[in-house]
Amino acid sequence: MSTSDPTPRRREQQRSADTKQAILRTALKEFADRGFEAASMRAIAEQSGLTHQLIAYHFQSKELLWQAVASQVYEALAQAREGLIGRERADGALAQLRQEFLAYFQFTIEQPQLHRFMMQRREGAHGEDRQEWLARHFLRPHFERARPLIKAAQRAGELPRGEPVLMYYAMVSLANTLALMGPDIAATSGLEAADPKTSKAYMKLMDALLFSKPVPAR
Repeated sequence: MSTSDPTPRRREQQRSADTKQAILRTALKEFADRGFEAASMRAIAEQSGLTHQLIAYHFQSKELLWQAVASQVYEALAQAREGLIGRERADGALAQLRQEFLAYFQFTIEQPQLHRFMMQRREGAHGEDRQEWLARHFLRPHFERARPLIKAAQRAGELPRGEPVLMYYAMVSLANTLALMGPDIAATSGLEAADPKTSKAYMKLMDALLFSKPVPAR
């Protein structure tokens, strides 16, 4: 039996974990507000109250820091999805697709900073590399989960025929609308995207467009 006290080690590990989380929170805001190119490690250090050297110790480059933030963002999305879908799995492909859509839609409304970060990924130099990294780790797995549901709903006549990936991104685009077009909607009509009444009305519209009525046979 060891006579060493593990408590100091655990405290050091906790301090390290807390430091990393502080860096990631600040980096998320910096990347979401300014984009990858304009964001800087030094600005993140100043905003977090940490030294540039300490941030570089935990994340050796801005690219690696961005990847760590992206991983945390998509983990938050996965948790939001599980929180909604995990309680009760819907029956049928179309109903399951609706659950996936609703989980993502609610995420865009409730987590605007995370959503802004996701929309910044193609910006600046090497944006294609970041896009490919995201596709490999997150985007393709998400689509592969939805693909069989889309195909099943199409076979049942509940969704229009067509390439599943195009149908999938049509749904993603619709889910993004309130988050992306909120200022335009407010300027045009006075409706606030963050108002629960607006999001409820939007989901009712999406149910009518996508998830309620079978597609008429040709």
